[in-house]
Amino acid sequence: MITTNTEMAQLLREAYANPQKHNVFYAGLSITGSERLNALGRWDWRPSHSQGVDTGSTILFPLALGCTPCYTSEGKLWIEKLITDPAQATDFTVPDIHEGFAGEVLRRYRATRDEYPDASIGMPDIQSPLGVAELLWDESFYTAMLDEPEAVHAVLEKTTDFIIKFIQEVQRIVGPCLKPCAWPGIWSEGPGTMVADDTMSLVSPAMHAEFSLPYLNRMAAACGPLYYHSCTWREPYFANVKAVENVKAYNWNPGNSDDPARIMREFAGRAVLAPHLVIDMHLDNDVLKLGRNFADEFEFFRYMLDNVPENGCTYFYFSDICIKGEIIERIYDLLHERGYTPQAQGVA
Repeated sequence: MITTNTEMAQLLREAYANPQKHNVFYAGLSITGSERLNALGRWDWRPSHSQGVDTGSTILFPLALGCTPCYTSEGKLWIEKLITDPAQATDFTVPDIHEGFAGEVLRRYRATRDEYPDASIGMPDIQSPLGVAELLWDESFYTAMLDEPEAVHAVLEKTTDFIIKFIQEVQRIVGPCLKPCAWPGIWSEGPGTMVADDTMSLVSPAMHAEFSLPYLNRMAAACGPLYYHSCTWREPYFANVKAVENVKAYNWNPGNSDDPARIMREFAGRAVLAPHLVIDMHLDNDVLKLGRNFADEFEFFRYMLDNVPENGCTYFYFSDICIKGEIIERIYDLLHERGYTPQAQGVA
């Protein structure tokens, strides 16, 4: 019988350590659109919540590596490109992690650690080296991958070294209270880091194997285990995903990928499976292609839950779907009916 946060955390540790054992967990927003769930005090499987740090999100590393900040027409902070010619790759100078924007973010981590000494503190949104290189380079980047691969690899080498040093410093500053998984918002604890490999679907499987996989594995060796995310998972890339080493959890966008039932079968037992659910995902093109005509997000979630493999651990993350009170109540009630809620396990 699970009765305390400590016991809950231990149960999740065991699940992460044994992903081939059948388990279903879930996490969502602390405050939902359901008064009934909010009144429970605990409705999801997180034994603790994390303290955030302002890190610049996906443009953290481009800003840290020297890109000039700018603003889009909508007023969003963005970056001007740093590399406009392959010849600049050899001249690309990497600053010290304690300088510039990276240094500022590290100081924010120290301040947060000092202010909240006992709180779990989240890792930044760590983009893959290939994703960072794409942001550093102008529109000629993908042409350079074909015509000037040495130049692209030169930037990837320097970028990977910088990312690794930065992650290791965050791990050092935060220590055992680190929450390594920034996305999805499932419970996690250090060591390790999340990494978003969203450029995977923008290149061929062969190019991904050459320009992303080796650098991901360097990160896995130096900073792992990895909480690996890529929005779009398709069958031609499955072998590449399996070749990413030292993975603790897999996250993908079920609305923008192959059939989630197939993905869960394919990767069950290798690491925790952590798909997420968002508003209107049942209307996304790849879900519509399944031909099942899901009436709403609940029906799509039930399809995923029905297909959780017996040889796999799944940890669902409910994102903005939590604000839809009726839907999240139906999801919760289904999980409760099947014995997967914290209350069903004895946590008050």
